Amino acid sequence: MSSVMVSSSEALIAVADNILNSIADLNKVEYNKKGRKYRFVNNNFQRIREEDKHLIICPEDPSLNLSSISAFYILYNINNGEILQQFPDFCLSIIGVARKLEMEKWNEVENSSVVHYNNARFDPMVIKDLALSYLEDYEIQPRHIEMGLNLMLCAKLNFLHTDHHIGTKLEGYYMKHYVQDYYGPEALESSDVLVALKSFVHWGNIKGFLYKLDVPNINVSQELIDNFASFPEPSAELKASVYDRYPSGTSKYSLIRKSIDILGDWKYSKLIPFPTSEEYDLSWLYALCHDIETDPIRYHLRSVAKGMCLEPVNLTELTNTHSHQVKSLLELISLIINIFHDTGGEFLLQNSKIPKLTNKLIESNKELYQTLLGVCDGIDNYEEKDWDSDDIVIRLGGEDDDGEHKHTLFNVVMDMRQKYIDDYE
Repeated sequence: MSSVMVSSSEALIAVADNILNSIADLNKVEYNKKGRKYRFVNNNFQRIREEDKHLIICPEDPSLNLSSISAFYILYNINNGEILQQFPDFCLSIIGVARKLEMEKWNEVENSSVVHYNNARFDPMVIKDLALSYLEDYEIQPRHIEMGLNLMLCAKLNFLHTDHHIGTKLEGYYMKHYVQDYYGPEALESSDVLVALKSFVHWGNIKGFLYKLDVPNINVSQELIDNFASFPEPSAELKASVYDRYPSGTSKYSLIRKSIDILGDWKYSKLIPFPTSEEYDLSWLYALCHDIETDPIRYHLRSVAKGMCLEPVNLTELTNTHSHQVKSLLELISLIINIFHDTGGEFLLQNSKIPKLTNKLIESNKELYQTLLGVCDGIDNYEEKDWDSDDIVIRLGGEDDDGEHKHTLFNVVMDMRQKYIDDYE
């Protein structure tokens, strides 16, 4: 048996070829998780949507009109294409925006929702004549583009707030508002419209659309900024809605601060003793909420995976750091709302994050529970005598005496509000 000697350079070339072949093989690797398929694309495993939902583009040859035909193909394959006749304005919005995405380079980077013609696994051109005939019968107008872009913006807002563009039903106030306003109440209830939107809303570039909504500190390249320079200015209403909810992954912090603020405004909050131990300290919570409201994209659940910003916050580390404080504050909120009457926070108990008043909860907070019960009994006694709330507060010692700043729910909340007064304007 003879061996063949090779030079160092030849050996290095062989190793390099082997690595390149491995990478090529990796690009073909797919795996399934929880019913979803993922493929290695752009140096990352990305979810693969059904292939008939891909927007297929060929920007270097606009004469093909490929994006329009591809969008038509997708609509045509929804419930035998009934949507094309039932909701023509809706379909023209999707087809028109698909064309704009390709021509203006507003589309998502090539991954599992937008692919180049050369890499497509099906050919939408098989129904080219049918698509062009439809577009002759139903002309795309500027209003269709405006409507479709607004739907796309609404979907990106949904992503910011909930981590998904479209749920199992239409979600988001503005998404539902625009669908009904543009296409009628029937469209709002149509399963075909929902299916079409599930494809359509993923085609737009997430970073670009959020950048145009003035979400601060989005990690956008100069190329993307230049591409979106021609994008029509979103309405002030949509831009403002960026701050309607906290970004996905941070809702528990918003819930706690909202609950504390509501209870702090309650007429008897000056009578509620606020625990002084460290786990009930509110400084970290209000500081964190201020930072989230100032720079929401840093706290998004998928900022790291999608490279949404330069310095994303690790939400797992954040949770681990404050887990004990979060638990203690949620339990305190539950105790106050369940023990006292008409606090204004009863609706908060519908949120699963706020624990139910169980024997276990009471036992683990026995001293605090008994203290709050005593305050409640005192309030009830005077209310039964028809005393008004101001007099009850004075009688039970809720007002400051001799300049003393009592550690009550009211005073603690007011101190935090004063510190972050700009957040309440």
